[in-house]
Amino acid sequence: MQHMFAMAPLGVWLRLIADNGGVPRRYWGKLARVLGVSALTAPLRVAERLCYGPSRMARIAIDQAPLYIQGSGRSGTTHLLNLLARDPGFGVVSTFQAIAAPMFLVGRGWLERLVARRVPATRPMDDMAVSLDLPQEEEIALANTSHLSWVHHLSFPGRARAYLEKYATMRLSDRERARWESAYLDVLRKATLASGGRRLLLKSPTNLGRTAELLRLFPDAKFIHIVRNPYVVYASMKHLYRTMLPVCQLDDADAEAVAATILDSYAAMMRRYLRDRELIPAGHLAEVRFEDLERAPMAELERFYAELALPGWERARRPIADYLGTLSGYRKNPHRIDRQTIDAVDRAWGFAVEEWGYRPPGSGPE
Repeated sequence: MQHMFAMAPLGVWLRLIADNGGVPRRYWGKLARVLGVSALTAPLRVAERLCYGPSRMARIAIDQAPLYIQGSGRSGTTHLLNLLARDPGFGVVSTFQAIAAPMFLVGRGWLERLVARRVPATRPMDDMAVSLDLPQEEEIALANTSHLSWVHHLSFPGRARAYLEKYATMRLSDRERARWESAYLDVLRKATLASGGRRLLLKSPTNLGRTAELLRLFPDAKFIHIVRNPYVVYASMKHLYRTMLPVCQLDDADAEAVAATILDSYAAMMRRYLRDRELIPAGHLAEVRFEDLERAPMAELERFYAELALPGWERARRPIADYLGTLSGYRKNPHRIDRQTIDAVDRAWGFAVEEWGYRPPGSGPE
């Protein structure tokens, strides 16, 4: 149950294994456990299809275009999501919905309680609280229902570049794009149904490279982009991969390959965002530095509501403030920014450093 895609259909897993040329023998034990969970949950997936089949889901209308939180991994996207999700006017993809995506509607209640016993209290990479009720990335739900997701590179890190090109920067054929769109909208329709039709608040770092695609699906979508000091992001991403890959990976990737994945993925998605943000209509994009959100969260959030003409700030103010009060004891991971980190970021992400006006931590005012 530790593998976040263990409840994906067997067909998805067989496709992934075939696409990646099989799984080395040393990972067969882990693969057997994953496939065992997938097989055991197959009846629930069948029940979900019978109760909530394609014809019924196609009738679920997404009447309000989503609000997307855009940002690279480790840039504060989860923190911003957790803050905005306190607004009762938003619907979200919960952690349970994400990891049990193919059967969460029929599994609400009893399956949720069963899964909760196996979920750690905090995330391994940063000790942020974990709960099945907390909002989660819709990309995790997409990966649990199809092979069409960038985050499957966590299972097959040796083919990270192929996943990056296809599902993070959307270099797809027309047929592949249609399949991705169908799978993605299925996730959003289920979330809309589960949230009672409320406007969806969505966050997945992969969406940073999909701005044009999201606008094609939802021309009225609104966006909040959050950016963080790239030197800190790189150090934090290396820590994330050190903690996540041992849980998920089904093939090998050495430290050099992992570093290349981090550098390539951030650069590709950030360049795509900087290009495509010009497509976002006026009044539909707000941008913020993580450091400013951390320093004055309520002021920045109120600004978002005003700039994006979002309703409900007065309704949301108190729940958000109450949630912030629960974070007083939280401490971020310290990250050592050494010369090697600075040089790597300057070479690969210098364009972003310049765009956002950052400096290495401790090197003077930004």
